[in-house]
Amino acid sequence: METSQTRINGIIIPAEWNDLGHILGIAIVTFDEDTFFIADNVFAKSLTRFLRKTVTIFGQVTVHGTLKKINVTQFEIHDT
Repeated sequence: METSQTRINGIIIPAEWNDLGHILGIAIVTFDEDTFFIADNVFAKSLTRFLRKTVTIFGQVTVHGTLKKINVTQFEIHDT
């Protein structure tokens, strides 16, 4: 397992749903089409309000094989 502190620019998207179609998890897709799942914390709950918006997020990235997850510690929403 590899971890690093980083900054990622991209768009927030839904990534996991329950049987009723409610969003359970979100991810950020970068402009080079890389996907990072967002760890469930207070920042993730706030980011859920900004689906399909361009953002910059900061946090600790963990990589397990091809799965990349970021534990967000700060974010900025961009007006585009």
